[in-house]
Amino acid sequence: MVDNFDKIRSLLKFENEGDCYYVQLLRRQSDDPMTNGKPDPNYHGNMHSRSIKDYFVSSLDYFDQKKEEMKSLCDTFNVRAYIRLNKRNYQQISFAIMKHITEQLVSGQTFNSPFSLVASAAGNCNCAGKDKTWILDLDEEYVVYKQSIYEMIAECEPFKSEWEQFKLFCSNTALLQNGSWFKNYIENHFIEIPTKHGIHIISKPFNTATFKANWQAFVDKNCVTPPIPQNKLFGENKTVFSLTDTYLKHVNGFAGCLKNSIKNIADITTERLDDNKTIVTIVGAYDSKKLEELWRTYCVQAAYGMKCFDIHKDNPTILYVP
Repeated sequence: MVDNFDKIRSLLKFENEGDCYYVQLLRRQSDDPMTNGKPDPNYHGNMHSRSIKDYFVSSLDYFDQKKEEMKSLCDTFNVRAYIRLNKRNYQQISFAIMKHITEQLVSGQTFNSPFSLVASAAGNCNCAGKDKTWILDLDEEYVVYKQSIYEMIAECEPFKSEWEQFKLFCSNTALLQNGSWFKNYIENHFIEIPTKHGIHIISKPFNTATFKANWQAFVDKNCVTPPIPQNKLFGENKTVFSLTDTYLKHVNGFAGCLKNSIKNIADITTERLDDNKTIVTIVGAYDSKKLEELWRTYCVQAAYGMKCFDIHKDNPTILYVP
């Protein structure tokens, strides 16, 4: 369970009339129970189709009132509560809805569901202004490099100038000697939100081109390879590996590694579900340690390094996970 209600409550600010925060209770694709190894369509598709309930939080009192209700729904329906930390405003949401309806009237388009219209407007109406934040989505394989990641961000504008001044200041104090200088800088510039399998770093916008160049140099220098694709065990003998994103170009390579790690007779099948996902299923036993070794060797030989984690410019963060 991940419960960020108290942490996120301290981040909410209501400064203007109509200010609100958008909360969605969403079926997460990675939480798909995959009954008999097959995906459940209710856990896939766009955010609106996967949402079982939305909230507009317009005050701390309302946030407190709905806390237990949100938790209960998440527990009952196996969904997660997400909140966009970039503020919304009722006026801007209403204007966006009116604009879209007018465009449909003028063009003769087919009208969409009003529910999806509200969700779309709420998702797009970022009114945070100078308080705008981004989310750096670090899964557990990235968390081990967290300190290096913070340093890479600090080397990017607009942080770089202040970062250099901060280091110079700390070099003349005891902060440098006891290591607390870095912790102090991080606590004053970033917020960490726990997720189910990692963390979200909440940051002000920065130069992503510089960061991605720094990340690629770090990956190349340290031979940082992607982890084994996500997998689930069904029964005693059946394992389903889910390959998405950059893994899709290496399906055959991974299947070969898996085949060479088999401990006894097994059946291996590869099925492309859609353009975004392929599953590799093995019925039988395999040597997980050997698979990791074979996979790392393959990745090094194929020059397949761990991609940069996702940097979201207006996505929701975790409020609650059952």
